[in-house]
Amino acid sequence: MDPEVAKKLLREGATLVLLDIPPGSEFGMDMVPHNTGEKFKGIKLIPPGLHFVFYSSVSSAGTTAPRTGFFHYFQGGEVLVKKWDRIAEDIQKEEVSQEEVEKFRSHLEGDLDRFLGVYAYHDWRRWISLTKHISEDVLKRLQPESGKIYSATPFEPLHFLSERSGHREVSAGDPAGKSDPIELKEAAGTAVRYTPFPKHKYPDNASPAEITHHSIDSTYLLDTLLAACPEEGGLLGELQFAFVCFLVGHSYSGFEQWQKIIRVLCTSADAVPRQVDLYDSLLSVLYFQLREIPSDFFVDIVSRENFLTATLSELFRNIAEAGTGNADPGLESLKKKALRFKGSIGKLFGWSFDEEPDDEQPVVVDLAEQN
Repeated sequence: MDPEVAKKLLREGATLVLLDIPPGSEFGMDMVPHNTGEKFKGIKLIPPGLHFVFYSSVSSAGTTAPRTGFFHYFQGGEVLVKKWDRIAEDIQKEEVSQEEVEKFRSHLEGDLDRFLGVYAYHDWRRWISLTKHISEDVLKRLQPESGKIYSATPFEPLHFLSERSGHREVSAGDPAGKSDPIELKEAAGTAVRYTPFPKHKYPDNASPAEITHHSIDSTYLLDTLLAACPEEGGLLGELQFAFVCFLVGHSYSGFEQWQKIIRVLCTSADAVPRQVDLYDSLLSVLYFQLREIPSDFFVDIVSRENFLTATLSELFRNIAEAGTGNADPGLESLKKKALRFKGSIGKLFGWSFDEEPDDEQPVVVDLAEQN
């Protein structure tokens, strides 16, 4: 680390103190995972801003639990103290008192310092490129009430035992309470509050012609999503939030939301000429995201439907054809940027964006056979 950077982080860097996490547990911040040792008590020299803390407990048999994590906006010089709950095998829900926080702050330059790992500053720029649009307001809107991101969805019984009678509460459709197996539901407060997508891609009372148009061009749906995201850059912030939840938090719901938002942005041809800044930023967001995805990911998930090559092909086509005859400098700059991005990603993954998908190629009919 550069000496000047180190001095600045000593003055302004934040500290995460994590007590009693079992040795051998997986623990990480942002992009870098570690396995904890006997003396590990946290991370120091954390740059102020948004970070993602993740962890997985490891059993005595060496089995690693599903990953759990949480986002936190660290303030300059902040000391965040968390305690491990050995019974729940998770970080305690209860907040640590300010008095206890100040006690740990007073020990930062003493006996506590040697038990703290140093933030992986060499990966910080990568992290910034993936989270630039996730403002504090975006984070507050999206994160679950529990504050935690789960790779494995927590479930709880749909019906609970009555504390007084010891009998299970039953529904009207199951008066005998004999349903088997026990019905489960997603645990309250654990779902990420992603922006819901409308049931239809077209407005109410749309004509048949309008329904056809909106089914092909997603601009109406994009406008609906943008209106539902009150923050400046809120939709791109949600796109980045979902991607981090998927890439680092191992949350499949994050992948699903990321995929849905990308599909809408890439298929909104009418929006490109009037949303030049949005699409300029989108290209930058996608550039950094795609460089972080493991190459085998495309074999395992995305290429099953040829999702990215198909949607990006449509995005590049929409940008290239946007505002034909329009001499707007911003739009021309966007077109040049899209060409550079297209070439870079095509070279990186060996993708071709100029071939038409099979379902869009012309169909050749042999009239002689029909006769």
